[in-house]
Amino acid sequence: MRRENGQSLEPGRVPFLFRQKELTRLSGRALRPGGLALTRMAVDFCGFDQDDQILDAGCGFGMTCRYLLEDHGIRALGMDTEIDSRLKSPVKYAEGQTGASWFVQGRMPAFPFKSGTFNGIFCECVLSLVPDKARCLEEFFRVLKKNGKLVLTDLYIPERYKPAPIPDHGGKAPASCLDGALTILALIQTLEAAGFTITLMEDHTPYLKQMVGQMVFEYGSLDRVWERLPGALGAGNIACRAGRLKPRYGMIIAEKYE
Repeated sequence: MRRENGQSLEPGRVPFLFRQKELTRLSGRALRPGGLALTRMAVDFCGFDQDDQILDAGCGFGMTCRYLLEDHGIRALGMDTEIDSRLKSPVKYAEGQTGASWFVQGRMPAFPFKSGTFNGIFCECVLSLVPDKARCLEEFFRVLKKNGKLVLTDLYIPERYKPAPIPDHGGKAPASCLDGALTILALIQTLEAAGFTITLMEDHTPYLKQMVGQMVFEYGSLDRVWERLPGALGAGNIACRAGRLKPRYGMIIAEKYE
């Protein structure tokens, strides 16, 4: 067990939920519905090139960094709360090749970067797990260069479920992506309040349904998936809003216009 900022971090606790072997095997090392499919779409839409500086905020196993380097020759920096040296990381993968990918350890929204550092930021299935989303988006805006682009993929809640209560996490990370998901209107408003201009919004809920279907097919039910997880999130203890909400999954690309 490690301790960070006075809190114990165990493999069974967020932010390591989707690194459990049961879920990693189903979701793949990209750790999100659809794998790298939306990452590829975003790179094509944004037109990033080899001279761009890219941040993968909440990089997990570093698959986005690896994809950017391998397929596009783009340097990328991955940031996460835990960097496991035992994993096959893009740092090792990039040795001896043109360009480089690196990792830094940090917890959003505390970004150890100067203003105007990056041309692009990927935040894929991570923002919903950040307690202070408004500050996180403000930091994204700060560290982006002029005309820099933010790529968000995450769960969101349709507006018709707006009356459903959002759990009070007391400044701690939500127990799951669903616990921390915003309504689509709240997400748009928070992005715009941070200074961003949204240039693309797409719904990709079929990827979410596909991943959930794989879980049910593998284990018989979602309850059995949670039961297999060690730590506080296992044994039915997950504080999830499931049953009251029908979440959707989408991609938003926003730009820093100044």
